[in-house]
Amino acid sequence: MNIEAVFGSFPAIQTERLNLRQLQTKDAEDLYSFWADAKVTRYLDWDGPGSVEDSGQLIESWNQAYQERRLLPWGISYRQQSELLGTITLMPTRGTFEESRYPLVMGYDLTPKQWNQGIMSEALNGVLDFTRRSLRPYRIQAEVSPENTASLKLLKKLGFQQEGVLRSYLMHEVTHKLLDIAVMALLCN
Repeated sequence: MNIEAVFGSFPAIQTERLNLRQLQTKDAEDLYSFWADAKVTRYLDWDGPGSVEDSGQLIESWNQAYQERRLLPWGISYRQQSELLGTITLMPTRGTFEESRYPLVMGYDLTPKQWNQGIMSEALNGVLDFTRRSLRPYRIQAEVSPENTASLKLLKKLGFQQEGVLRSYLMHEVTHKLLDIAVMALLCN
């Protein structure tokens, strides 16, 4: 694993249709716009940022976490376009990327107007290819609401297997309702 190459400059990824790039403050309005849609946050443990300003602060915190080698946050856009369509985040379950003994956790979201067009599948394939080559993890996992059948189906298509359901694993930030979480894992050995 060449950590210096990954964290020396942000690792942008190009796919056939997409550019996976570092998020910028100018993306705050797009991020807020699709996270304000209840369809996007329906299965999450929070309701998303409360304003464009909050979205900008979130982007800044993600970029700071990247500098600290705790998070890889990609913004998804079409090639040659700047509109933010979604995000993918990758982080170790503990510590930083320099501590390779920990599994990686992947999260993602996409604006509903781009659903069912293969965008997230293409983007995740790009991130997974990069991750296997550059970070060489032994395990990548995703935590998904058991009711989020579209996300479960996508992860299974990408080779993830459901390992079980963690009952009352997360508490929703606003409602304080306890949420069950399906653990999906991809072993990279």
